[in-house]
Amino acid sequence: MLLHQPLVLPRRLVARNSFLRVVGPDHRIVRGPRQGFLPVPDERALVAATSLETGRFISAELSVDRDDLVALIDRLSMVEQAYVEVRLANDEFPALLVGLRRGIAVVQCMSGPESMALLAGDGSSAASEVVDVLIMDELATFTGEYVRGSARARDVVVKFVDGADLWSLGEWHDV
Repeated sequence: MLLHQPLVLPRRLVARNSFLRVVGPDHRIVRGPRQGFLPVPDERALVAATSLETGRFISAELSVDRDDLVALIDRLSMVEQAYVEVRLANDEFPALLVGLRRGIAVVQCMSGPESMALLAGDGSSAASEVVDVLIMDELATFTGEYVRGSARARDVVVKFVDGADLWSLGEWHDV
């Protein structure tokens, strides 16, 4: 597991082969026998996100489990603006790209190197309203028809990580 200093995840236990790794906020890894511990679920995702400390996008991907992903998106949705990219650990594509800003979000899907789609909004903003959200380190402008509440955007990401078919997550519009 690779952890970078700017992104602090909650303390957790991670089962790996015959060892248990305890990863804390100080990023220290302690190894020991795995006996007596329950295995960690296999729902893993690779995540690149805005640093909570610097407010800048960090492109290095972190391997996180479902619970850490939910916690991260919840924390990012509480800051002024943030951005997160999520893909399944075993696949380069598809990837979900989520721009967050003060409780709202825009969800994009990159299904290939040159293929992008926007998820239709949930009515959180009027279709005619213009909203700026962070994409990597730049603000991008979208109409309200693609805006959804950050909790609903998080739910889309969680369903994606849980293995739901992308097209069942809502109405996608090719860009």
